[in-house]
Amino acid sequence: MKYKAVFLDFDGTLMDTSEGVMNGARYAMDKAGLPITADANWDGFIGPPLHECFEIAFGVKDREMQDKLCSFYREFYQKEGMFQAFFYDGILEVIKKLRSEGILMGIASMKNTDLIQKMCSHFGVSELFDGMFGLNLSEDNTKADVLREGFEKFGLKPSQCVLVGDTFVDAKGAQEAGCDCLKAAWGFGFKPNMPDTIKTPYDILKAVGL
Repeated sequence: MKYKAVFLDFDGTLMDTSEGVMNGARYAMDKAGLPITADANWDGFIGPPLHECFEIAFGVKDREMQDKLCSFYREFYQKEGMFQAFFYDGILEVIKKLRSEGILMGIASMKNTDLIQKMCSHFGVSELFDGMFGLNLSEDNTKADVLREGFEKFGLKPSQCVLVGDTFVDAKGAQEAGCDCLKAAWGFGFKPNMPDTIKTPYDILKAVGL
């Protein structure tokens, strides 16, 4: 097989979390008294670190305000938003098949690590993953940093691993970390008509040599 480990991005790759994420963004903006304009870039809200999401989507550049918005967002997401999500068709079947072939499975996300763990526990899939890697407490690590933590944990070289992700943040992080990236066209970033994308989770199996 081509790889010894497969890392999955969370939002837009493992799960469709858009309902909870968007509701959290609306809650935060409303609580902060900020309007959401008609030209808001909602597509830019999923993928980057949370502070950047508020700037990309709504043009909020003040760091202090971003901090408040992130706090309000987490207030909603921890109580309600994290449960407003569902798995993409076929992804769990693919994960189980990969594991049955001895491939290590990891999550590499820009969510906080504790939130990844809580969501996987709630949805009953914790046992499907050998490692869950996300943002640290200071939230200053990048996607590449998250991946490097996973490589080290699994004792593997970057060339032995692949990231499946749905946004350019994922592709950039994989490139910086030195591993391959499978561009998932079922999430929030890459589209099926873009070059070098995979159209369904089942395409992961072929990409790893199964």
